[in-house]
Amino acid sequence: MEFYEVIQKRRSYRFYDESQMPEKEAIEKIINAARLAPTWANMQGVQYIIVQEKDIVKKIWKAIGQGKKFNNAPMFIIGFIAERDSGKNKNGELYYPVDFGICFEQLILAATAEGLGTCWIGFFNEEKIKEILQIPEKYRVLGLTPLGYPLKPKEDESPRKNIEEMIHWERF
Repeated sequence: MEFYEVIQKRRSYRFYDESQMPEKEAIEKIINAARLAPTWANMQGVQYIIVQEKDIVKKIWKAIGQGKKFNNAPMFIIGFIAERDSGKNKNGELYYPVDFGICFEQLILAATAEGLGTCWIGFFNEEKIKEILQIPEKYRVLGLTPLGYPLKPKEDESPRKNIEEMIHWERF
């Protein structure tokens, strides 16, 4: 799929074909795309847990608190990073959320290129996720996504603003 087509086709899917698990090769390609993302001083601090075991997937649905929306997702990818695995800008602001965002967006675009659906989830019980997946305290879980073959969304489900509403030339 051509790059701009991938961007146009990327959507947040909430319903998946639960009978079909993404292939290992596709999952590895998606994680590799995230691995290649630029990070602070090339520290590459973002890590991922691939969850395919049904009982763990169900526990994650509960920790998200939106089980009805994602209860047929065949699997999840959970991303996390330690604050120390990134840097600080000149104002002392930690950069790890930016590193995470860059990596996770590449992951989501790569999934789209593989014909898979995702939905970047940022609202969940982080402590519950860490407990379920035995993630050490020093890490921050900043996002997760179901991954699977999407059931078709309604057309124009989330219309986008026209570019003229968002772009300013030279000044506001």
